[in-house]
Amino acid sequence: MKFLKKYYKVIGSIITVLALVFVVKKLVTMDVDWSRFADGKTLAVIVGCTLVQTAMVLFMTLPWLRYIRILSGIQIPTKSALPVYTRSNLMKYVPGNVFQYVGRNQLAADLHISHVDVACATLLDIVSSMVTPLLLILILMGKDMLLLFQKYSRNFLIILIAGILVLLLLILLLRWKFREPLKRYFEKYRKLLNRKNIPRILVVFLLYLSQYIISTAMYGTAAYLLFDVPAAQMGLFLGTYLFSWIIGFITPGAPGGIGIREAVMVLMCGSFMSTETIMLYAVTMRIISTLGDVVAFLVGLICEQIWKRKATVQ
Repeated sequence: MKFLKKYYKVIGSIITVLALVFVVKKLVTMDVDWSRFADGKTLAVIVGCTLVQTAMVLFMTLPWLRYIRILSGIQIPTKSALPVYTRSNLMKYVPGNVFQYVGRNQLAADLHISHVDVACATLLDIVSSMVTPLLLILILMGKDMLLLFQKYSRNFLIILIAGILVLLLLILLLRWKFREPLKRYFEKYRKLLNRKNIPRILVVFLLYLSQYIISTAMYGTAAYLLFDVPAAQMGLFLGTYLFSWIIGFITPGAPGGIGIREAVMVLMCGSFMSTETIMLYAVTMRIISTLGDVVAFLVGLICEQIWKRKATVQ
């Protein structure tokens, strides 16, 4: 177990350094005229939105941690999960977009809890992070959402078929190789469906919903203050932006949704906004998102050092 913990620490540190390198590269190589962001109003909005984005990254530790608590039955402290979450969140900038999820299992190595519990909590986190914005998109866009689904139904269909095939293959492999442990975990996770845990799961859902409502408000603030999006079209604009994030996330071969998000935005919002403005908005939100992830990582790192010192003193 000590070896496993050391293994995760070393690999995690290497990937974190790589992630920081890719973050710097991403910011430097962005095809954008940085002079556009030089005025006071723009800088103030970007700084404010970055702080909100940072707070949201820190906040999203909570629903993931609550899933782990439900699955493991262990009251894991937030101070143990926050540094792991913020560090793994930064790992998404390493090409492949998988290291951020694998990196979360460092928590299992640190606390000597089940890696399966943490991995399943991460899977639930991914599903929740996809379903919750869809509800907001439906509210914001209404009938306009049908056009997007028709346009990108192939993306969803490919992901659905691939996901089902991978899931079936994984089930067959686990059943063949780990039949008894799989049976034990199945019995263990049945607790998710009992009456006792339904209120706890509803609380987790409300946490995801709160996060996306606040994030969407932040997107809308930037759109209104910096890009003069018409008030009458704000619902369509924000719904499209959320949808573009989902499409960028699920589309294979599109790291970070590069290109995909912009295409979705132009398709739905090109009638009342110029392509140049849409592209500039997308770039601005990428900058805010990237800076927020970096600041959240630094906050997690500082908190980890403070908590370690307090534990040493005690």
